[in-house]
Amino acid sequence: MRSIPLRLVLALLICCIVVPAVGAPVVFAKKDLKQQASSTKADVKRLTEQERTLHKDLAGIEDDMDALEKKIAGQEKKLAGLEKEEAAIGEKRDALEARRKETAKELTVLLRKLWPIHVLNKTQRGRAMESWDQADREFTWLAAIYKRVGVKMEDIREQNAALEATMQEQKKAADQARAELAAVNQDKDRLLEHKLDFNRRIAEVRKEKLSKEEELDQVLAAIQKMEYKLRREAERKAEEARQKKEAEEARKAEEARKKAEAERLAEKKTAKVEQARAKFTLMPMPSVPPKKAVGGLKGRMPWPVERGNVRIGFKASANPPHRGVGLAVHEGEPVRAVAFGKVVHTDTMRGYGKVVVLVHGEEYYSLYAYLAETKVDLGEEVEAGQEIGTAGYFPELKGPGLYFELRFHQKAINPKAWLASLK
Repeated sequence: MRSIPLRLVLALLICCIVVPAVGAPVVFAKKDLKQQASSTKADVKRLTEQERTLHKDLAGIEDDMDALEKKIAGQEKKLAGLEKEEAAIGEKRDALEARRKETAKELTVLLRKLWPIHVLNKTQRGRAMESWDQADREFTWLAAIYKRVGVKMEDIREQNAALEATMQEQKKAADQARAELAAVNQDKDRLLEHKLDFNRRIAEVRKEKLSKEEELDQVLAAIQKMEYKLRREAERKAEEARQKKEAEEARKAEEARKKAEAERLAEKKTAKVEQARAKFTLMPMPSVPPKKAVGGLKGRMPWPVERGNVRIGFKASANPPHRGVGLAVHEGEPVRAVAFGKVVHTDTMRGYGKVVVLVHGEEYYSLYAYLAETKVDLGEEVEAGQEIGTAGYFPELKGPGLYFELRFHQKAINPKAWLASLK
């Protein structure tokens, strides 16, 4: 078994001796182990691909060897056929040789019969012939014998030539088959050597792969052990966070309880105030004929609502200062322009809800706040007494109301000196 790398041993030691409360060294060691595992996985993958490639190449070699085996079998079959044919030719040659010997024997007999006559003819030169008929018969007989001898001689020559040609052709074919078989056997030996080399390389790759897999198992086991420690640390921190959250929620709940109690007391107090206010009826506000010049309306300016009660008076020195008056009115009470003017603002204003601001000329402005709705557009000119909106919820009064300001040169002035006196 391959030894564990030094880096893995150090990481395991850190994992075993590190204090659980100190998370950074454990995290760094885990990161190092994960890098080690990633690298080892890459090695295993590379070796697997290499092994797969070698098996593929080996399969190709085995296919080539199978083809060569078939080729060798064919050559051996061809050689066996040639050897069988050679044996047949040998039998044929033996038969031809027997025929040749028989023919030679017949030829010898003929020559033995012919030789005395030939010698007699040479010595007597026809003097022993008794008649021409005898001479003609002997000549005809001798000619036939000579012809037969010639035929036998020609048969022997042709048989020898055919036999020699057949044996040469058979020998050539046999030599060629043996040469091809030897070449195929050489290829087979070469491929067998390649196959043995591939098997050796596959065994080496497989051995290295198994070693890497063992190393990967060790690294993953170390990571799992380290993750267990980190999980325990995370659980401890989560428990601390839960306890802290519960304490915070308890604190907020206590604050909410106190706030609710304070609001309850305030509402109780407000209810008492409202009960006191309910004893009073809304007073009608005086009105005067509209005039376009604001400067001449001091003390005679119409109120912005027809009926209402003043609940908040002008007091610039208060904290926070009151720069206008707060009127308690009925819900949906029409709000009207106190003088001829032009709309320079009709929108929501922070702390005042929906607001309409009119400029009246001579640097006079009037402001109408906490409206439920507005009925004028920006830039529109309005007449005195024209409805510009309806009263909405006035937070400070805890009910429907209107906040009204009057300004001169952008400075708030006490509306009491301008509005018509109440009767």
